[in-house]
Amino acid sequence: MISEKEILKKVLKIELCARFLAQQLFTGKYASSFKGRGIEFSEVRPYMPGDDVRSIDWNITARMNAPYIKEFTEERQLSVVFMLDIGASMHFGTSQKMKREYASEVASLLAWTSSRNGDKAGLILFSAGIEKYIPPRKGRFHIMRIIREMLYAEPSSRGSDIQGALEFASRVFRKKSIIFIFSDFFTMDDARKLRILSSKHDVIGLRVRDRAEIRLPASGMARIKDSVSARSCFADFSSYSSRKIFSERIDAEERMLDSLFNSAGSDLLKLTTDDDYVPPLLNLFRTRSRRR
Repeated sequence: MISEKEILKKVLKIELCARFLAQQLFTGKYASSFKGRGIEFSEVRPYMPGDDVRSIDWNITARMNAPYIKEFTEERQLSVVFMLDIGASMHFGTSQKMKREYASEVASLLAWTSSRNGDKAGLILFSAGIEKYIPPRKGRFHIMRIIREMLYAEPSSRGSDIQGALEFASRVFRKKSIIFIFSDFFTMDDARKLRILSSKHDVIGLRVRDRAEIRLPASGMARIKDSVSARSCFADFSSYSSRKIFSERIDAEERMLDSLFNSAGSDLLKLTTDDDYVPPLLNLFRTRSRRR
C-alpha cells in the first residue's frame, strides 16, 4: 500500500508541473476561451461619440440634461468542475501512465489555470455511482486536495455510470459553470442527459484512451479483457476478417461519440496517454477563442 509520504510527493510533483504550465502557457488563453456567467451593471458615465445609443440611461439623461450611458462588465468568476471517471476501465495503461493518472494530470493543469484566473474548482469522482463530490472553492490546499483525490480515491465498484454522473451534476450546479468530463466514454450511448447539462453549463468532454485500445496488434493471437466484468478472451488478429471487424467497431464508436457531443453542442477533445496533452489543449483554447 502506498504511504502518505509517497502520496504527498506525487501530489506535490504534479502540482508543481501544473502550476508552471498554467503560468507559462495557459492563463491568458483560458481567460479568452470561457465566458463569464453573464453581464452585470458597472457604472453610469457621460455619453461619448461612438458609444452605443442603446446603452443610454434615459432617466439619468433627463435628470442631468445631458446624455449618460450605462456600462456593464462581464462577470468573470466561474465555478470550474472536474468530473473524473474512476471506473475499472480508467485503470488501464500500456505506456508509462494509466488513463486515470494521465487524466488527473490534465485536470490538475486546468485546475491551476482556472485558479490563476480567479475561478473556483470543484470535483466529482464517479464509477458506477458518485464516489466523491468536492464543492467548488479557491485556494492552493483545496486544489491539492482535488489532485490527491483524483489520483488515489478508491472506487467502490468497477463500473462506470456516466449518465448518472451527468444527472448528478445537473442537480447540484444551478449557476452556469465550466464542466470538464474525463473518461474513456466506453459506456456513453445516449446524449439526452448530456444535452440537459450542456443547456445550462459549458461542458467539455476529454476522452482519454491508451494507444493499445485504438491500435490493432501487429498479428497473431491477442488477449482481450473486459475491464468491468474482468472476463477475457483471445482474438486472432492474423485473420483479415478479425482485423476488419475490430477496426470497423473502433470507427463506429468514434463516430457515435462525436455525434453525441455534437448533438449536445459540447466540445470533445480526444487524448491518448502516450501523447503530450499541452498542444491539443492549446488548440482547444484557440478554437474556442475564435468562436467567441
